[in-house]
Amino acid sequence: MTEGYRKSVLPNGIRILTERMPHVRSVAVGVWVETGSRHESPARGGVSHLIEHLVFKGTATRTAQDIARTMDSVGGQMDAFTTKENTCFYVQVLDEHLPLAVDLLTDILLHPLFDAEELEREKSVVLQEIRMVEDTPDDVIHDLFAAQIWGDHPLGRPILGTRDLVTGFARDGIAEHFGEEYVPPQIVIAVAGNVTHQQVVDLFGRGFNGFHHAAPPRVASTPRLGPGVNIVHKALEQVHLVMGFPGLRHAAPERYAMFLLNDVIGGSMSSRLFQEVRERQGLVYSIHTGAQAFADTGLLYVYAATDAQNFSKVLKSVLKELRDLKKSGVTADELKRAKDHLKGSLMLSLESTSSRMNRLAKHEMHLGSFLTMDQMLASIDGVKHEEVQALVTQVLDEDLLALTTLGPLDRRNLPAELR
Repeated sequence: MTEGYRKSVLPNGIRILTERMPHVRSVAVGVWVETGSRHESPARGGVSHLIEHLVFKGTATRTAQDIARTMDSVGGQMDAFTTKENTCFYVQVLDEHLPLAVDLLTDILLHPLFDAEELEREKSVVLQEIRMVEDTPDDVIHDLFAAQIWGDHPLGRPILGTRDLVTGFARDGIAEHFGEEYVPPQIVIAVAGNVTHQQVVDLFGRGFNGFHHAAPPRVASTPRLGPGVNIVHKALEQVHLVMGFPGLRHAAPERYAMFLLNDVIGGSMSSRLFQEVRERQGLVYSIHTGAQAFADTGLLYVYAATDAQNFSKVLKSVLKELRDLKKSGVTADELKRAKDHLKGSLMLSLESTSSRMNRLAKHEMHLGSFLTMDQMLASIDGVKHEEVQALVTQVLDEDLLALTTLGPLDRRNLPAELR
Protein backbone atom coordinates (compact mmCIF):
# COMPACT_ATOMS: atom_id res chain seq x y z
CA MET A 1 0.00 0.00 0.00
CA THR A 2 1.61 3.27 -1.03
CA GLU A 3 1.18 6.14 1.37
CA GLY A 4 1.51 9.75 0.24
CA TYR A 5 2.91 10.95 3.58
CA ARG A 6 5.16 14.02 3.67
CA LYS A 7 6.47 16.23 6.47
CA SER A 8 8.02 19.70 6.50
CA VAL A 9 8.89 22.19 9.22
CA LEU A 10 8.34 25.90 8.60
CA PRO A 11 11.16 28.28 9.65
CA ASN A 12 9.15 29.27 12.73
CA GLY A 13 8.88 25.65 13.95
CA ILE A 14 5.35 24.78 12.79
CA ARG A 15 5.23 21.15 11.61
CA ILE A 16 3.24 20.38 8.45
CA LEU A 17 2.12 16.83 7.65
CA THR A 18 0.20 15.79 4.56
CA GLU A 19 -1.23 12.59 3.15
CA ARG A 20 -2.24 12.73 -0.48
CA MET A 21 -5.49 10.96 -1.42
CA PRO A 22 -5.89 11.62 -5.17
CA HIS A 23 -9.08 9.53 -5.45
CA VAL A 24 -11.19 11.96 -3.34
CA ARG A 25 -12.38 15.50 -4.06
CA SER A 26 -12.26 16.78 -0.49
CA VAL A 27 -9.56 17.83 1.94
CA ALA A 28 -9.48 17.78 5.75
CA VAL A 29 -7.29 20.44 7.34
CA GLY A 30 -6.49 20.38 11.06
CA VAL A 31 -4.45 22.89 13.01
CA TRP A 32 -3.51 21.12 16.24
CA VAL A 33 -2.02 22.91 19.23
CA GLU A 34 -0.25 20.89 21.90
CA THR A 35 -2.09 22.56 24.75
CA GLY A 36 -5.15 21.40 26.65
CA SER A 37 -6.72 21.35 30.08
CA ARG A 38 -3.71 19.70 31.74
CA HIS A 39 -1.57 22.71 30.78
CA GLU A 40 -3.82 25.22 32.58
CA SER A 41 -3.17 26.68 36.01
CA PRO A 42 -5.91 25.94 38.58
CA ALA A 43 -7.22 29.50 38.20
CA ARG A 44 -7.48 29.08 34.41
CA GLY A 45 -9.29 25.75 34.37
CA GLY A 46 -11.42 25.59 31.20
CA VAL A 47 -9.70 28.48 29.39
CA SER A 48 -8.47 26.27 26.48
CA HIS A 49 -12.02 25.13 25.79
CA LEU A 50 -13.33 28.71 25.96
CA ILE A 51 -10.59 29.85 23.55
CA GLU A 52 -11.63 27.05 21.17
CA HIS A 53 -15.07 28.68 21.05
CA LEU A 54 -13.88 32.29 20.95
CA VAL A 55 -11.52 32.15 17.97
CA PHE A 56 -14.52 31.56 15.69
CA LYS A 57 -16.30 34.63 17.09
CA GLY A 58 -14.44 37.26 15.14
CA THR A 59 -11.01 38.40 13.91
CA ALA A 60 -9.56 41.74 12.88
CA THR A 61 -11.21 41.41 9.44
CA ARG A 62 -14.07 38.90 9.92
CA THR A 63 -17.13 38.91 12.16
CA ALA A 64 -18.47 35.66 13.64
CA GLN A 65 -21.16 35.75 10.94
CA ASP A 66 -18.53 36.24 8.20
CA ILE A 67 -16.64 33.15 9.43
CA ALA A 68 -19.80 31.01 9.42
CA ARG A 69 -20.92 32.29 6.01
CA THR A 70 -17.46 31.74 4.50
CA MET A 71 -17.71 28.04 5.28
CA ASP A 72 -21.38 27.70 4.37
CA SER A 73 -20.85 29.41 1.00
CA VAL A 74 -18.55 26.59 -0.15
CA GLY A 75 -20.44 23.74 1.58
CA GLY A 76 -17.60 23.24 4.01
CA GLN A 77 -17.60 21.98 7.58
CA MET A 78 -15.83 23.72 10.43
CA ASP A 79 -15.29 22.40 13.92
CA ALA A 80 -12.95 22.40 16.89
CA PHE A 81 -12.41 20.36 20.04
CA THR A 82 -10.33 20.46 23.18
CA THR A 83 -8.87 17.48 25.03
CA LYS A 84 -6.70 17.13 28.12
CA GLU A 85 -3.52 17.52 26.06
CA ASN A 86 -4.35 19.30 22.79
CA THR A 87 -6.75 21.53 20.88
CA CYS A 88 -7.75 21.07 17.24
CA PHE A 89 -9.27 23.57 14.79
CA TYR A 90 -10.60 21.65 11.83
CA VAL A 91 -12.05 22.43 8.40
CA GLN A 92 -13.24 20.08 5.64
CA VAL A 93 -13.80 21.51 2.15
CA LEU A 94 -13.64 20.57 -1.52
CA ASP A 95 -10.04 20.51 -2.74
CA GLU A 96 -10.53 23.67 -4.82
CA HIS A 97 -11.35 25.63 -1.64
CA LEU A 98 -8.15 24.72 0.23
CA PRO A 99 -6.76 28.31 -0.04
CA LEU A 100 -9.93 29.62 1.60
CA ALA A 101 -9.67 27.06 4.42
CA VAL A 102 -6.03 27.99 5.08
CA ASP A 103 -6.84 31.70 5.01
CA LEU A 104 -9.62 31.19 7.55
CA LEU A 105 -7.59 28.98 9.91
CA THR A 106 -4.54 31.25 9.89
CA ASP A 107 -6.77 34.29 10.45
CA ILE A 108 -8.54 32.89 13.53
CA LEU A 109 -5.20 31.83 15.08
CA LEU A 110 -3.28 35.01 14.31
CA HIS A 111 -5.93 37.71 14.74
CA PRO A 112 -8.68 36.63 17.17
CA LEU A 113 -10.49 39.65 18.60
CA PHE A 114 -11.64 38.17 21.90
CA ASP A 115 -14.32 40.86 21.79
CA ALA A 116 -15.75 41.66 25.24
CA GLU A 117 -19.39 41.26 24.15
CA GLU A 118 -18.69 38.00 22.32
CA LEU A 119 -16.79 36.77 25.39
CA GLU A 120 -19.81 37.28 27.66
CA ARG A 121 -22.09 35.57 25.12
CA GLU A 122 -19.72 32.62 24.73
CA LYS A 123 -19.27 32.25 28.49
CA SER A 124 -23.05 31.86 28.64
CA VAL A 125 -22.88 29.18 25.90
CA VAL A 126 -20.15 27.26 27.80
CA LEU A 127 -22.18 27.46 31.03
CA GLN A 128 -25.06 25.83 29.12
CA GLU A 129 -22.62 23.16 27.91
CA ILE A 130 -21.51 22.51 31.51
CA ARG A 131 -25.17 22.17 32.57
CA MET A 132 -25.78 19.79 29.69
CA VAL A 133 -22.91 17.56 30.86
CA GLU A 134 -24.24 17.69 34.43
CA ASP A 135 -27.60 16.45 33.08
CA THR A 136 -25.90 13.60 31.16
CA PRO A 137 -24.79 10.99 33.72
CA ASP A 138 -22.75 8.91 31.27
CA ASP A 139 -20.67 12.07 30.59
CA VAL A 140 -20.41 13.50 34.09
CA ILE A 141 -19.29 10.20 35.62
CA HIS A 142 -16.08 10.35 33.59
CA ASP A 143 -15.32 13.79 35.06
CA LEU A 144 -16.07 12.47 38.56
CA PHE A 145 -13.84 9.46 37.94
CA ALA A 146 -10.97 11.63 36.64
CA ALA A 147 -11.23 13.87 39.72
CA GLN A 148 -11.11 10.79 41.94
CA ILE A 149 -8.16 9.01 40.36
CA TRP A 150 -5.92 11.96 39.44
CA GLY A 151 -6.70 14.05 42.54
CA ASP A 152 -5.04 17.48 42.48
CA HIS A 153 -3.18 16.77 39.23
CA PRO A 154 -4.40 18.84 36.22
CA LEU A 155 -5.62 15.60 34.55
CA GLY A 156 -8.25 15.45 37.30
CA ARG A 157 -9.87 18.73 36.28
CA PRO A 158 -12.77 18.93 33.78
CA ILE A 159 -11.93 20.16 30.27
CA LEU A 160 -14.90 22.55 30.36
CA GLY A 161 -13.81 24.13 33.65
CA THR A 162 -16.30 24.99 36.41
CA ARG A 163 -19.17 27.47 36.48
CA ASP A 164 -17.31 29.78 38.87
CA LEU A 165 -14.10 29.80 36.82
CA VAL A 166 -15.83 30.30 33.47
CA THR A 167 -18.00 33.10 34.88
CA GLY A 168 -14.91 34.88 36.21
CA PHE A 169 -12.75 34.82 33.05
CA ALA A 170 -11.69 38.26 31.82
CA ARG A 171 -10.47 39.17 28.33
CA ASP A 172 -6.90 40.01 29.44
CA GLY A 173 -6.34 36.64 31.09
CA ILE A 174 -7.70 34.78 28.04
CA ALA A 175 -5.54 36.80 25.62
CA GLU A 176 -2.48 36.22 27.82
CA HIS A 177 -3.03 32.46 27.91
CA PHE A 178 -3.58 32.41 24.15
CA GLY A 179 -0.36 34.36 23.53
CA GLU A 180 1.66 32.00 25.73
CA GLU A 181 0.33 28.64 24.54
CA TYR A 182 -0.83 28.94 20.90
CA VAL A 183 2.69 29.30 19.52
CA PRO A 184 4.57 27.80 16.50
CA PRO A 185 6.65 25.16 18.36
CA GLN A 186 3.40 23.68 19.71
CA ILE A 187 1.48 23.74 16.40
CA VAL A 188 1.05 20.72 14.13
CA ILE A 189 -0.81 21.13 10.83
CA ALA A 190 -2.26 17.92 9.40
CA VAL A 191 -3.87 17.80 5.95
CA ALA A 192 -5.35 14.75 4.21
CA GLY A 193 -7.10 14.63 0.85
CA ASN A 194 -6.61 15.64 -2.77
CA VAL A 195 -3.69 18.03 -2.20
CA THR A 196 0.02 18.23 -2.90
CA HIS A 197 2.42 18.70 -0.02
CA GLN A 198 4.07 21.73 -1.60
CA GLN A 199 0.72 23.46 -2.06
CA VAL A 200 -0.03 23.07 1.65
CA VAL A 201 3.46 24.23 2.70
CA ASP A 202 3.24 27.30 0.42
CA LEU A 203 -0.23 28.29 1.66
CA PHE A 204 0.52 27.90 5.36
CA GLY A 205 4.01 29.36 4.92
CA ARG A 206 2.43 32.55 3.59
CA GLY A 207 -0.41 32.50 6.11
CA PHE A 208 1.87 32.13 9.14
CA ASN A 209 4.68 34.31 7.78
CA GLY A 210 6.10 36.52 10.53
CA PHE A 211 4.51 34.42 13.31
CA HIS A 212 7.34 33.77 15.77
CA HIS A 213 7.00 32.93 19.43
CA ALA A 214 8.89 30.58 21.76
CA ALA A 215 7.09 27.77 23.58
CA PRO A 216 6.42 28.28 27.31
CA PRO A 217 8.56 26.33 29.79
CA ARG A 218 6.67 23.37 31.23
CA VAL A 219 7.30 21.50 34.43
CA ALA A 220 5.80 18.06 33.92
CA SER A 221 4.38 16.39 37.01
CA THR A 222 3.70 12.71 36.41
CA PRO A 223 0.26 11.75 37.71
CA ARG A 224 -0.35 8.71 39.86
CA LEU A 225 -3.65 6.85 39.71
CA GLY A 226 -5.25 6.79 43.15
CA PRO A 227 -7.19 3.57 43.93
CA GLY A 228 -10.36 3.49 46.04
CA VAL A 229 -14.15 3.69 45.85
CA ASN A 230 -16.20 6.87 45.43
CA ILE A 231 -19.99 6.62 45.78
CA VAL A 232 -21.77 9.73 44.45
CA HIS A 233 -25.45 9.70 45.32
CA LYS A 234 -27.86 11.23 42.81
CA ALA A 235 -31.55 10.65 42.10
CA LEU A 236 -31.32 8.90 38.71
CA GLU A 237 -33.12 6.02 37.05
CA GLN A 238 -29.86 4.04 36.76
CA VAL A 239 -26.54 3.64 38.52
CA HIS A 240 -23.57 4.49 36.31
CA LEU A 241 -20.17 3.06 37.15
CA VAL A 242 -16.62 3.50 35.94
CA MET A 243 -13.93 1.09 37.15
CA GLY A 244 -10.32 1.69 36.19
CA PHE A 245 -6.77 0.42 36.45
CA PRO A 246 -3.43 2.09 35.61
CA GLY A 247 -2.77 1.77 31.86
CA LEU A 248 -0.10 2.84 29.36
CA ARG A 249 1.21 6.13 27.96
CA HIS A 250 0.79 6.96 24.26
CA ALA A 251 4.21 5.77 23.12
CA ALA A 252 4.45 2.64 25.29
CA PRO A 253 5.97 -0.28 23.33
CA GLU A 254 3.12 -2.53 24.55
CA ARG A 255 0.37 -0.24 23.23
CA TYR A 256 -0.81 -2.68 20.55
CA ALA A 257 -1.10 -5.44 23.14
CA MET A 258 -3.19 -3.00 25.21
CA PHE A 259 -5.49 -2.23 22.26
CA LEU A 260 -6.06 -5.98 21.86
CA LEU A 261 -6.60 -6.61 25.57
CA ASN A 262 -9.16 -3.79 25.64
CA ASP A 263 -10.93 -5.38 22.67
CA VAL A 264 -11.06 -8.79 24.38
CA ILE A 265 -12.41 -7.43 27.69
CA GLY A 266 -15.05 -4.98 26.48
CA GLY A 267 -14.05 -3.15 23.32
CA SER A 268 -16.32 -5.01 20.90
CA MET A 269 -19.67 -6.80 20.69
CA SER A 270 -17.92 -10.18 20.93
CA SER A 271 -15.95 -9.12 24.03
CA ARG A 272 -16.24 -10.96 27.34
CA LEU A 273 -18.12 -8.23 29.22
CA PHE A 274 -20.59 -7.48 26.42
CA GLN A 275 -21.36 -11.14 25.87
CA GLU A 276 -21.63 -12.07 29.55
CA VAL A 277 -23.19 -9.04 31.24
CA ARG A 278 -25.44 -7.78 28.44
CA GLU A 279 -26.15 -10.71 26.13
CA ARG A 280 -26.19 -13.68 28.55
CA GLN A 281 -27.46 -12.03 31.76
CA GLY A 282 -29.33 -9.05 30.28
CA LEU A 283 -28.25 -6.83 33.18
CA VAL A 284 -27.27 -3.74 31.16
CA TYR A 285 -27.97 -1.94 27.92
CA SER A 286 -24.55 -0.29 27.85
CA ILE A 287 -21.20 -1.76 28.90
CA HIS A 288 -17.78 -1.19 27.36
CA THR A 289 -14.12 -0.73 28.13
CA GLY A 290 -11.67 1.90 26.92
CA ALA A 291 -7.92 2.44 26.91
CA GLN A 292 -7.09 6.10 27.58
CA ALA A 293 -3.53 7.27 27.00
CA PHE A 294 -1.66 10.46 27.82
CA ALA A 295 1.94 11.62 27.34
CA ASP A 296 3.13 10.02 30.57
CA THR A 297 0.40 7.74 31.88
CA GLY A 298 -2.77 5.89 30.92
CA LEU A 299 -5.86 4.09 32.06
CA LEU A 300 -7.90 0.99 31.25
CA TYR A 301 -11.51 1.50 32.31
CA VAL A 302 -14.87 -0.28 32.33
CA TYR A 303 -18.12 1.70 32.00
CA ALA A 304 -21.60 0.27 32.67
CA ALA A 305 -25.09 1.47 33.61
CA THR A 306 -27.78 -0.59 35.30
CA ASP A 307 -30.70 -0.50 37.78
CA ALA A 308 -29.80 -0.06 41.45
CA GLN A 309 -31.11 -3.54 42.28
CA ASN A 310 -28.85 -5.12 39.64
CA PHE A 311 -25.77 -3.06 40.47
CA SER A 312 -24.20 -5.62 42.79
CA LYS A 313 -24.73 -8.39 40.20
CA VAL A 314 -23.13 -6.28 37.47
CA LEU A 315 -20.12 -5.41 39.61
CA LYS A 316 -19.64 -9.02 40.68
CA SER A 317 -19.95 -10.19 37.05
CA VAL A 318 -17.35 -7.67 35.87
CA LEU A 319 -14.93 -8.64 38.63
CA LYS A 320 -15.52 -12.35 37.92
CA GLU A 321 -14.71 -11.87 34.20
CA LEU A 322 -11.53 -9.94 35.03
CA ARG A 323 -10.45 -12.60 37.56
CA ASP A 324 -11.20 -15.41 35.09
CA LEU A 325 -9.07 -13.59 32.52
CA LYS A 326 -6.17 -13.43 35.01
CA LYS A 327 -6.62 -17.08 35.98
CA SER A 328 -7.23 -18.81 32.63
CA GLY A 329 -5.86 -16.23 30.21
CA VAL A 330 -6.84 -14.85 26.83
CA THR A 331 -7.64 -17.66 24.41
CA ALA A 332 -6.06 -17.99 20.96
CA ASP A 333 -9.51 -17.51 19.38
CA GLU A 334 -10.14 -14.31 21.34
CA LEU A 335 -6.79 -12.87 20.33
CA LYS A 336 -7.38 -13.68 16.66
CA ARG A 337 -10.87 -12.10 16.77
CA ALA A 338 -9.49 -8.98 18.46
CA LYS A 339 -6.72 -8.67 15.84
CA ASP A 340 -9.21 -9.02 12.98
CA HIS A 341 -11.58 -6.49 14.57
CA LEU A 342 -8.82 -3.95 15.16
CA LYS A 343 -7.38 -4.35 11.65
CA GLY A 344 -10.82 -4.08 10.06
CA SER A 345 -11.60 -0.88 11.98
CA LEU A 346 -8.26 0.61 10.90
CA MET A 347 -8.79 -0.27 7.27
CA LEU A 348 -12.31 1.21 7.26
CA SER A 349 -10.94 4.45 8.71
CA LEU A 350 -8.74 4.79 5.60
CA GLU A 351 -11.80 5.87 3.62
CA SER A 352 -12.24 9.09 5.61
CA THR A 353 -10.09 12.19 5.05
CA SER A 354 -10.83 13.40 8.58
CA SER A 355 -9.69 10.16 10.23
CA ARG A 356 -6.49 10.21 8.16
CA MET A 357 -5.92 13.82 9.18
CA ASN A 358 -6.38 12.81 12.83
CA ARG A 359 -3.94 9.93 12.41
CA LEU A 360 -1.27 12.20 10.91
CA ALA A 361 -1.46 14.64 13.83
CA LYS A 362 -1.66 12.06 16.60
CA HIS A 363 1.29 10.06 15.30
CA GLU A 364 3.39 13.23 15.20
CA MET A 365 2.34 14.46 18.65
CA HIS A 366 2.36 11.10 20.42
CA LEU A 367 5.16 9.23 18.65
CA GLY A 368 7.19 11.89 16.84
CA SER A 369 6.96 9.85 13.63
CA PHE A 370 4.46 8.37 11.18
CA LEU A 371 3.46 4.73 10.86
CA THR A 372 2.05 3.60 7.54
CA MET A 373 -1.08 1.46 7.53
CA ASP A 374 1.04 -1.57 6.61
CA GLN A 375 3.30 -0.94 9.61
CA MET A 376 0.31 -0.62 11.93
CA LEU A 377 -1.29 -3.81 10.60
CA ALA A 378 2.03 -5.63 11.00
CA SER A 379 2.33 -4.33 14.57
CA ILE A 380 -1.12 -5.70 15.41
CA ASP A 381 -0.35 -9.05 13.77
CA GLY A 382 3.00 -9.18 15.54
CA VAL A 383 1.60 -9.04 19.09
CA LYS A 384 2.32 -12.37 20.77
CA HIS A 385 -0.09 -14.17 23.06
CA GLU A 386 2.33 -13.93 26.00
CA GLU A 387 2.58 -10.14 25.59
CA VAL A 388 -1.17 -9.73 26.05
CA GLN A 389 -1.10 -12.16 28.97
CA ALA A 390 1.72 -10.20 30.62
CA LEU A 391 -0.44 -7.07 30.40
CA VAL A 392 -3.38 -8.90 31.98
CA THR A 393 -1.21 -9.64 35.02
CA GLN A 394 0.33 -6.16 35.09
CA VAL A 395 -2.81 -4.07 34.57
CA LEU A 396 -5.66 -5.97 36.25
CA ASP A 397 -4.31 -5.54 39.79
CA GLU A 398 -7.24 -5.21 42.18
CA ASP A 399 -5.04 -3.43 44.73
CA LEU A 400 -4.91 -0.56 42.21
CA LEU A 401 -8.61 -0.67 41.28
CA ALA A 402 -10.52 2.61 41.33
CA LEU A 403 -14.33 2.72 41.21
CA THR A 404 -16.76 5.63 40.88
CA THR A 405 -20.52 5.20 40.94
CA LEU A 406 -23.21 7.80 40.24
CA GLY A 407 -26.87 7.20 41.08
CA PRO A 408 -29.28 5.98 43.79
CA LEU A 409 -26.77 3.84 45.66
CA ASP A 410 -24.85 3.55 48.92
CA ARG A 411 -21.96 1.43 50.15
CA ARG A 412 -24.23 -1.40 51.31
CA ASN A 413 -24.79 -2.25 47.62
CA LEU A 414 -21.06 -2.94 47.14
CA PRO A 415 -19.56 -6.44 47.22
CA ALA A 416 -17.94 -7.06 50.62
CA GLU A 417 -14.36 -6.78 49.29
CA LEU A 418 -14.96 -3.22 48.03
CA ARG A 419 -16.85 -1.78 51.03
